[in-house]
Amino acid sequence: MNNPLEVIVEYEMDSLEAKAYKLCVIWDALVRKEFPNELFTALRTKGDPRKSNLFRYCYKLIRETLGLIPDEQYRLYITAQLHVLRLQKDGDVHALIDPCILVGDKAWKRWKLWKKYYDRQRNQHKTEEELDIKDKMSRIQNDLKRTKQFLASQEIVSQEGITEKINDLSLIRWISLGKVTPYYAILSPWISSAVDGKNLEEVFLFDLGVYRKSINDEVTNWFREEFAYEF
Repeated sequence: MNNPLEVIVEYEMDSLEAKAYKLCVIWDALVRKEFPNELFTALRTKGDPRKSNLFRYCYKLIRETLGLIPDEQYRLYITAQLHVLRLQKDGDVHALIDPCILVGDKAWKRWKLWKKYYDRQRNQHKTEEELDIKDKMSRIQNDLKRTKQFLASQEIVSQEGITEKINDLSLIRWISLGKVTPYYAILSPWISSAVDGKNLEEVFLFDLGVYRKSINDEVTNWFREEFAYEF
């Protein structure tokens, strides 16, 4: 693929067209990552990209959301739309993935829902420095125990149950609302199997880095005992 800057200069794109073209490039990369080997509306490699269907939808997205979505959040916006599509189709699409999913009222509502959960998770996030080292382990254990109790109350007692709740977005919502701790998402072999090698950050749409830093051998060994039925 050509360097985006070269294409923008070659076709003398204005600022909105340049933004739309960059979204085309992002769409191409994200769809290939999320849906390998699936058919999708791709960025044309020859001629004026503004004549392509993908560019028209990306340009429409820019026009509809001008001033509503910061430039740095468009990658997250496109990722969110693709995640919803993947979860709705249970990861098995086998149909043309079209950029029409990026625009319109339904797309905006999907984005607002995902962004709400994303922001809530980030606001609740405590940095490594904010945690008291002395009681970090007990906090993690308490969070995991509450998660265990909550899942039992929802009758989630099997791998199939976890997979179902990921597919219908319930588990993502529960983590965002604090009913299920992110530590569980990282440590659970049931979740690992359900996402089938996919990046957890992209499945749940928030940064797990701080939580990963808190997980050591002691935490892992405790989890294996407390959640022995998952192993």
